[in-house]
Amino acid sequence: MSNTSLLAGWRQRWNRSLFQFLRQRARSSVDVEDLAQETYLRLLRAPDLSGVRNPQAYLLQVARHVMLEWRGQKVPPEALVELDEDTLVDPTAPELELEAQMAQRRLEKALEEMSPVVRAVVLLRLRDDWPCQQIAQQLGLTDRQVKRHLARGYDHLRARMEG
Repeated sequence: MSNTSLLAGWRQRWNRSLFQFLRQRARSSVDVEDLAQETYLRLLRAPDLSGVRNPQAYLLQVARHVMLEWRGQKVPPEALVELDEDTLVDPTAPELELEAQMAQRRLEKALEEMSPVVRAVVLLRLRDDWPCQQIAQQLGLTDRQVKRHLARGYDHLRARMEG
């Protein structure tokens, strides 16, 4: 089996664990996505992953190395040992599923509370990853108005998601 197909299965099965692992250690959520992408890229370059005995631990170990390098730290020799089972996250744990469902509900409620224009701007930016200029053109707004709506929307989301 090729590394690509193996990684597709790993990603489907343990992507949530990887993101949770990185979120607990990274400085910002933007960094988490970059670190996860770098982790998968390194794994794609590996000669053969079919002999890995504990794929989830291996995935998280590679992510740890990526994070240490990203921070400019040397990877200590003792870091090369496998992670033990206690450090792994079970993505099927009921509390994680419940937490994700509650966060999804808070997000949906927060979006419903926004004005239609603010909601449209936020969704186009966050969900569709449109630049401000494209959002402005699509909605007939100025760049400044889009940035103002984004600031309001982000403030509203932050308040609702934290509270």
